[in-house]
Amino acid sequence: KKMELSTTLLILLNIYIGMCEERELYDHLLQNYRVAVRPSAHHNTSLDVTFVLALTQIIDVDERNQVLTTNCWMSQNWRDVHLSWENSQYTYISGIRIPADQVWRPDITLYNNADRQYTTGTLSTNVIISSEGNVTWLSSAIFKSSCLINVEYFPFDEQTCEMKFASWSYDGFQLNLLVEGEAADLSNYVQNGEWDLVEARAERNVVYYSCCQEPYPDITYYLQLRRRPLFYVFNLILPCVLITGIALLSFYMPSDSGEKVTLGITTLLSMTVFLMVIGESMPPTSEKLPLIGLYYGVTISLVSFATGLSVVTLNLHHRGIRGRRIPWIFRFVVFNILAKLLYIKLEEDKHKTRQNGVMPGGVLHPDQEIINGVHGEPQVDRKSEVVPAGLTVLLRKIHQSLETYEERRKLDDAREAIKREWQHCALVIDRFLLLVFVIGTIVATFSILYMSPHTKLFSF
Repeated sequence: KKMELSTTLLILLNIYIGMCEERELYDHLLQNYRVAVRPSAHHNTSLDVTFVLALTQIIDVDERNQVLTTNCWMSQNWRDVHLSWENSQYTYISGIRIPADQVWRPDITLYNNADRQYTTGTLSTNVIISSEGNVTWLSSAIFKSSCLINVEYFPFDEQTCEMKFASWSYDGFQLNLLVEGEAADLSNYVQNGEWDLVEARAERNVVYYSCCQEPYPDITYYLQLRRRPLFYVFNLILPCVLITGIALLSFYMPSDSGEKVTLGITTLLSMTVFLMVIGESMPPTSEKLPLIGLYYGVTISLVSFATGLSVVTLNLHHRGIRGRRIPWIFRFVVFNILAKLLYIKLEEDKHKTRQNGVMPGGVLHPDQEIINGVHGEPQVDRKSEVVPAGLTVLLRKIHQSLETYEERRKLDDAREAIKREWQHCALVIDRFLLLVFVIGTIVATFSILYMSPHTKLFSF
């Protein structure tokens, strides 16, 4: 028991001595330290600062405002000649933690910052100081950087955003900014649901500004992002394809229904609503037209043209009421070429004005046995009895009425045949336009959606 007690007391004593020595070291380092003074061995000597950026998450890409929001960890390393000591003097203390606001720090900022409250988004912790004077400052920040968004291939687009870090007040002769590695640290990166991170390379540049003659080094990180188009395919492109297909079915709708033009106008309104939704999320730029905007524009044009041609086919369908025959060239093209090309079998006109000399309703024609004569002159059969004069007048009137009825029936049959011919013509043209617009829609859809050089339609 005495042995255990003495061991415990010895451990507590060492801890107390260590705490006292760390306090003495802290007081010693900051006794005559000046936070505002650059910790270089000589005022003409440049101070090397190594900068490392670790990208942990892509929070948001605001296409309309062209702002990239990221969560990053930063590591900055430099040597402070005023913060070194001998290990043997302080019980071999090799490192100490000091609040970051009590030592000098490089003023490295994000040049393309797009946040009004830039400083509030940075979490600063203690700096780690070694006995050789090497200072390591680890911090975390949520950056909002400006990024030029190219919406030409939206939603199959790739964006390259820059994050430029450099000292705001020190030039290259006072602070030499160095980069560790050729890419950002992605060991703790969290995947984004909308964007895939293709590349995050780092590049050191030296820039000469118009205000100063001294060089200003900077470290620029290029983040190459590729959009995942699955969400937009199922929420914007697929509804457009279905609406276009429904609009083209107006050519298959019977002309007597009276809803062909109404269907086309309804589909145009639906597609206009979707186009407005796309326009609200895109930046108001006139440099490039988004790919999906081009697709909607083409489909709206096709649907508008199809609606206009539906009016033309409706006019052809009801044109037979006027009694005008189809021009022979038009009839030849429609019935002998298009109908055979589309395998459309039309019903032939089988109406007959007379069958075996009997009019409809079983009425005998006047040139039969009862009434003979070319000009309507009734003649009585010699074998029969003499017909009274009143009956002769009556038979003559009946004969005239039957002739008038026959001529009117022939005229009605001719008009009905012309009407059916125009209706058949409109039917053939409807089927032909349906085939043309279906092929045109399919070709336009795949041509436009495959214009992107980076992503194909079903390559999610």
